[in-house]
Amino acid sequence: MPQVAISSDFLTAILKLPRNQQKKVNQFVNKFRNNPISSGINYEKIKDAANPYMRSVRIDLAYRAIILKPEHGDVFILLWVDHHDDAYEWARKHQCKINPTTGSIQLYTSETAVDTSDASVSAPPERPKKTDEGLAEIPLKPLFNHLTDEQLVKVGLPAEFMEQIRAISTLIAFEEMKASLPNDASEALYFIAEGIPYDEVLDDFTTNEKDIDVEDYLAALMREGSKRRFVIVDDEALQQMLDAPLDKWRVFLHPSQRKLVERKWNGPVRVLGGAGTGKTVAAIHRAKWLANQLIESGSSENKKKILFTTFTKNLASDISNHLELICKQAELDAIEVFNIDAWVHRFLKRNNYGYQIVFPNDSNKIRRNCWQLSLDEKPSEFDLSDHFFEEEWRLVIQEQGISSKQEYIKAKRTGRGTRLARKERLAVWNVFEEYLLQLSHKNLKEMPDAMRDCVQLIDSKSIKPVYSSIIVDEGQDMGTQAYKLLRRLVPEQANDLFIVGDGHQRIYRNKVVLGKCGINIIGRGRKLRINYRTTEETKKLAVSVLEGIAIDNLDDGIDESRGYISLIHGENPEILNFSGFVDEADAICERIEQLNAVGVDFRDICIVARTNDLRDGYSSELKKAGFKIYEINANGAENRKVDGIRVATMHRVKGLEFQHIFVAGVNEDKLPLKSFNSDDPIEIKEHEISERALLHVAMTRAIRSLTVTSHGVASRFLS
Repeated sequence: MPQVAISSDFLTAILKLPRNQQKKVNQFVNKFRNNPISSGINYEKIKDAANPYMRSVRIDLAYRAIILKPEHGDVFILLWVDHHDDAYEWARKHQCKINPTTGSIQLYTSETAVDTSDASVSAPPERPKKTDEGLAEIPLKPLFNHLTDEQLVKVGLPAEFMEQIRAISTLIAFEEMKASLPNDASEALYFIAEGIPYDEVLDDFTTNEKDIDVEDYLAALMREGSKRRFVIVDDEALQQMLDAPLDKWRVFLHPSQRKLVERKWNGPVRVLGGAGTGKTVAAIHRAKWLANQLIESGSSENKKKILFTTFTKNLASDISNHLELICKQAELDAIEVFNIDAWVHRFLKRNNYGYQIVFPNDSNKIRRNCWQLSLDEKPSEFDLSDHFFEEEWRLVIQEQGISSKQEYIKAKRTGRGTRLARKERLAVWNVFEEYLLQLSHKNLKEMPDAMRDCVQLIDSKSIKPVYSSIIVDEGQDMGTQAYKLLRRLVPEQANDLFIVGDGHQRIYRNKVVLGKCGINIIGRGRKLRINYRTTEETKKLAVSVLEGIAIDNLDDGIDESRGYISLIHGENPEILNFSGFVDEADAICERIEQLNAVGVDFRDICIVARTNDLRDGYSSELKKAGFKIYEINANGAENRKVDGIRVATMHRVKGLEFQHIFVAGVNEDKLPLKSFNSDDPIEIKEHEISERALLHVAMTRAIRSLTVTSHGVASRFLS
């Protein structure tokens, strides 16, 4: 039976066509999938195509699709679709063939003859180093001088590019050339240039197979390297792609993602990656893969399930929506999706829990009164602020599950700037002891207490784990008690825990050391390095906000940010400052009108602000200008069916993405937030890191354009 595959470029090309042509292409593809050798399909040879196996097929009188029909094997690959002349021109300029070393199908620009007069490629860099005497210039060594030709070929570099690559001396010059390279080769070389060890890069971009048959396209389509850009489609998958080609990420996974997703791990796995690197995508596909494993083994019939959890309601709702897009019903039935707090509420309710769960930052007046009464016990002989006690309670008492004076005296206070001797701890404990009594009298528990109670219930009732696997998204936001609970919910076994996160996006200050929670990831820590969402220009600005700050790796180590690349380029983000709020809001309205005038849907635009009050201020000005507003709140995922410009706080936009982002009100009096009141240098530093992380998160929500605005004095974070 003929096998039909589609390239991701083909889906991209469909999106560029007029609406009426998109419909015709969809109809053609369905017909083609059913019978690619039908007499009604008019194959035409392309005289000067880069690959002699390329053919054109007629969509209508004006449009053509480009198809690769190899001489051997019953395989057809849809590569591109465009207006007649443009389609033929594309076929002349693009090569599609199997790399003889990696075995992957590579699609790239065939015009490899780079103009050697281009100084950026063949000549020394613009600013060469000089000797101490300043008399003679010292040309820089070629960027890949330390690698042999064989090593370059092993990571997927086609031989025809060798001369040009050998001439490159700077990363800037490489950036100018990499668009002509196959994606896999350009990524591998970028990582090497950034200092990632060659063997580590090779592991992600090579195959263990020998004697690659460069004519066997069916075998090539089955390899991980090809699956990042090509997929063999059945009828169901085909219709999904044609109905929503913007969501082609559902099908095309990078080899580094697929190696994480489709593998039996011997224990817990931790996956790090910067914003936009597809951590959530990998986690979602991991859930689907694990669900399939359950179904095939029959465990789903025995009520074994997979728990997919995260920190906020918004993200949990968004994940549920995405799972529905890629999973069959049987797979969905095997997966539970809850944010961690919702899971705790449900479990405790089923076990007749007698306490009301409260949070330090909520509006519960009873809890706040309990806290105020406990502060009356503050020792007058020590000059300690109310904020000190709040942070001590959250970061030391609750984090370590301390419930007695003796435990507190012995507790480690790593990361706390104010030192406390034994005498001081004894006096300070009176505040926390009173708070515990007040909570108990009012039948209240905070969430970390409730999580510990879940563990006690599981142990006391000998409740057997109902989960075969647990997936954690945005793992950097989970605290110690959450991870100790999750460790108890799944037995220590293969594929038990799959944790994805990024310390650069930690906005809740819940630092954790997985090893201290019974989660041993030694030898099973991985990293995703390729940004699929934001442009390289936006990524650089967002990364600069956290430049020079040591970020942890969720297990008492440091997460290095080198080797983090964006696949797409665009315009530089705009950073604008205005004299006043009204001028800033007017400028935002004007730019929104400009975007809408060129066809941008209002739903693809989001205004992000640091606080609720600031967000509401911009909403009011937008409404005055006649725009419809849709507020993204804490109660669930964004509803794409509702029209209007999206507005959100920096906390609420986490986990979402939009074509065009305006980060507004980035003023010195708002970032960092001045309501933070502490004279503890470590607390002040940690607060600033969290505030920088918020801005970093907001910026990295942007897909196509990012505009950062302020009024009055702009935040020092932008300098």
